[in-house]
Amino acid sequence: MGIYDRDYFRDDDNDGRRPRRKRSNGSGGLIPAGWSASAILIAANVLLFFANSAAGGALFNKMALFGVVADQPAQWYRCLTYGFAHDPNGLTHLLFNMLALFFFGPPIERRLGRGEFAFFYFAALLVGGVVWSVGNVGANAVCLGASGAISAVVLLFAFYYPRAQILIFGIIPTPAWLAGALFVVYDALGARSGAGNIAHDVHLAGAAFALVYYLAGVNFSELAVGKGRDRKSLRRWLEKRERARKDAASGPATVPFNRDAAKKAAEDIAFEKLEAEVDRLLLKISESGEESLTEVERETLRRASREYQKRQK
Repeated sequence: MGIYDRDYFRDDDNDGRRPRRKRSNGSGGLIPAGWSASAILIAANVLLFFANSAAGGALFNKMALFGVVADQPAQWYRCLTYGFAHDPNGLTHLLFNMLALFFFGPPIERRLGRGEFAFFYFAALLVGGVVWSVGNVGANAVCLGASGAISAVVLLFAFYYPRAQILIFGIIPTPAWLAGALFVVYDALGARSGAGNIAHDVHLAGAAFALVYYLAGVNFSELAVGKGRDRKSLRRWLEKRERARKDAASGPATVPFNRDAAKKAAEDIAFEKLEAEVDRLLLKISESGEESLTEVERETLRRASREYQKRQK
């Protein structure tokens, strides 16, 4: 199979339109087929809000992040669950967060894939929770809501689609890059003044996380799968070598090192890494066109094509 036979370059509709991008779930089956991660997150937040109301606030007390428990390791799970606990005194807090996730989540999810978007969202929640906890150890304060992760989603949208038009207050058209900058400035000023009951530090932590994620080109899904593949290939080789050593100890032959097995394992690892890079480049082409590739990236595709043809023989 050549690289241009992959799903990225197949036109399912055969009508001349741009090929539809296809991605694997990347979530290990945790996200049901047909559901987007954004939809599941919104549904979970809404259901937990009303469940908490029905339980008289019992769920809120179990999920919110309190400063007085920040130094208790058994309570650190709250650095994630606080993102699903919203102000029980009204719908405004929940409504604004979920509206932001509804509008900005899907385009980011389509770009990253469902599993990677879920990883990104929960990682942003965790970063915001840890930052807030470090600054409020022992304090009589509480942190709740998905705003930290929402800030990360909004800022990542601004990084990926800087020229997209956002309607501030629903009426003022503003390019995404400017809206994101204003968002950060507002939180920076709010954090400096310390006034109000908004966790500006959590918002800034989410924004900083989005910046690092974007600039570093992080991909949690590929890291998990790629390292897993590397470990699996190396483990197979180490197991074979150990068996060879045992055989050598019990038999007349001496096989201290299986050079062919080691070479095969190294080639498998290199090929899997090459495939991951090809997937990234094909996705880049499908989104930005072939002209967006650098000469190094073009050579990578040519080398991959030669490797695929060689393995087919």
